[in-house]
Parts: sequence; structure tokens; C-alpha cells
Amino acid sequence: MTAKGKILIVDDEPMVLKLLTMQVERLAYAATGVTNGADALALLEKNHFHLLITDIIMPKMDGLALMQQALIIQPELECIVVSGQADLAIAVEAMKMGAINYIQKPVSIMELEVSLAKGMERLTLLKTLKKSQQELSRHRDHLEQLVAKRTTELARINKQLEADIKARKKAEKEAEQRRRQLIEADKMVSLGILVAGVAHEINNPNNFITMNAPILHRAWNDFLPILEEHYLEHGDFPVAGIPFSEMREHIPELFSGILDGSERIRKIVFNLRDYARQGISDMNQDIDLNTALRAALVLLANPLKKATDHLAVHYGEGLPPVRGNFQRAEQVIINLLQNAYQSLASPDKHLSVSTGHDPKNGTVFVEIADQGCGISQKNLKRILDPFFTTKRDGGGSGLGLSISAGIMEEHGGRLEFNSNPGQGTIARAVFPIIAFEGK
Repeated sequence: MTAKGKILIVDDEPMVLKLLTMQVERLAYAATGVTNGADALALLEKNHFHLLITDIIMPKMDGLALMQQALIIQPELECIVVSGQADLAIAVEAMKMGAINYIQKPVSIMELEVSLAKGMERLTLLKTLKKSQQELSRHRDHLEQLVAKRTTELARINKQLEADIKARKKAEKEAEQRRRQLIEADKMVSLGILVAGVAHEINNPNNFITMNAPILHRAWNDFLPILEEHYLEHGDFPVAGIPFSEMREHIPELFSGILDGSERIRKIVFNLRDYARQGISDMNQDIDLNTALRAALVLLANPLKKATDHLAVHYGEGLPPVRGNFQRAEQVIINLLQNAYQSLASPDKHLSVSTGHDPKNGTVFVEIADQGCGISQKNLKRILDPFFTTKRDGGGSGLGLSISAGIMEEHGGRLEFNSNPGQGTIARAVFPIIAFEGK
């Protein structure tokens, strides 16, 4: 028959020890008896016991001291104390130390059986509780691992989601920019067609002026002797409400003004038609920047005249040509000039335009300096961004400089800006002198 449990019995009286051992074995427990605390501790060091039954009053080491040491060796050990003295204080102290019962001698077999059963039950409960705690700890560790793994996965998914959202927003922004650029490009194509048509319509009547004005001038020269003779014979007479004596001096000036104006119209029409010309993909033209600047100044003569009374133009001498497309280079200069004169607060502000050559860096450039409102450092970093403009209320699209920057890249060049608020802006379009192979 299997023993219910292993019991260690300690009593300094051999007869009492033998009696307790017999009673414990009769109750189907395996009993080991010793007569002192030292032997009991030695056994506990080498063997596992379920319960300890110890006498209280013993020489060298009493029962309470033994309990204290025994529980250090085997913390799960259940203890029962027995004593021949009915001392309540000792009983309370023993219970405080963890004893499950305090039995007075002589020991009742029934009371002993109940105490042993209680001790074994507590051991079973403690074992079950410990097992449950271990199981709970294992589940908790597993759950923590799952939570940690899931948290890591969620962090990765969240990071990927943020990246996807950022990429999608960027794609949407780029798509919107392309859409608006297509709209603006379509408008520019339509505008180019319109400008070409208007230029043609203007050119036709201007041809009549150009051809007929010299004929009228020669006719005046033929009429002049007759009118002079009439003046000498009959005195002064009115011509268009002005005395002939004054009018004969101004007529040549009027014809000269008509011819000059007609020639100016012809140049403007030529430049408009050239600027709006379709099929400008040829990037292998030799460009003279001075010629491109002159063409741009002709087109913008009227707004420049309204914007400033102090326009200074300097053409660099001996500029080497650059390789690219004349119309696109002219467009860059026009965009820079427009930004410059639109920034001027009043006509008394200065605007200077010049071309130059930098042999050291192998470049030529067009530089435009204005005394306008200037640009903040924050906006200066963004002025080449598509659709960025500080003149939205004035109808600015924010595409001029962005398109110009793209044109400069096509030519292997760049745009440079130096500006401070309230101090004006210096803009420079820099072209490489070396031959550039077009796309």
C-alpha cells in the first residue's frame, strides 16, 4: 500500500517518539523519527518530507527554532507542534510561524489524523495552486510574446501604411500638378495660335503703311515747290489747321515717325510670330544672347515703359554663342523680365538688364537686377516649384519660373537668384558655352 505522505517526527523523549511513529504509521503514512533538531535538519537537507511533527521543549534547539530552520530548507513543508505544556503564547507563536496545528500531549490518534489530513490537503492545495500559478505564468508569458509580436507587426504595418499614404499623397499631388500643367500647356498652345493669327492680321495693314508712307513722302516732296511758290506769292496759308510756314518743317518728321512706327510694328509682329512658332523642339541652334535679349525687350517694351523710368540695358561684347533653342531661351528672358518689372512699386525704381561672359566657368549669362519688393528666404527656396506664386490674386499661375528652370536644364544651364525683402532681386540665367546636344 502506498503511503499517504512522508512524515518527519522530532521528540527528545524516545518513548514518545516511538509512540508518535507508530500512530503515524497506523494512519498509513511513512514515518521517520529523530530525537533532536540537528539530526532533523540533516535529514531535511537530503530527503523530501511532506510534514514535520516536532516537540516544542527540546535541549539545544527547541521546536520553534527547528521550524524556522526547516522552512528555510523546505519552504513547502507543513508543520505540526506537540507539547506537554498548555501554553497559549507558544501555540500562538507556532501558528504565526506557519504551523497548521498545535497538539497537546498525550496525542490523540483522532486529533493527529485530522491534523495530518489537513496538512496533506494543504500540500495538495498548494501544489495545485503552484501548478496553476505556473500555468498562468506560462500563459501570461505566451500572451506577452503574442502581444509583443502583434505590436511589432502593427508597428510595421502602421509604418508601411504611413509610407503608402505619403506615397499616395505625393502621387496625387504630382498627378494634380501634371493635370494643371497640361491645362496651362494647352492654354499656351492656344495662345500661341492666337498670337500667330493676330500677328498675321496686324502685319497685313502694316504692310500698307510701310509701302504707302514712302510714296506719300515723295508726293509731298513733289508738292512742296508748288506750295512754296504759292506761299511766296500769296503769303501764309493753313494746312490741316496749321500755318504752312510751320507745317512744312514738321511734315518730314511726321513721315519719318510713321515709317519708324511701322518698322517697330513689323519688328514686334516678327518677334511675336517667332515667339509663338510651333515645332520649337530643335535644340541645335546657335543662340546669340544679345539677340534674344533684344527680341524680349521689343515684346515687353510697353509694360517696361509703364513700370520704370530707369531702365538700363547693357549688351556684353563678343559673347560666344550657346547651343539650344532660340525661342525657349527668349521665353526664359521674358519670364525673368516680367517678374522683375512686376515687382517694382513705382516708376522711379530702377531696373537693369545685362549680358555677360564668364570665361573661367565657360558660361554666358543674362542678368536682371531690380529694385523691387524682394523675396524672403523662405519663398526663395520655393520659387522654382510648380504653381508656387506670391501673385495668385494678380493672376499669376506659378508656372513661369518652373517652366524656365526646365528650359535651362534642357540647355544644360541654370537659374540663380539673390534677393532680400525690400532690397530687390538679382536673377541670372546661366548658359554653358560648350555645345549642348539637344534631346
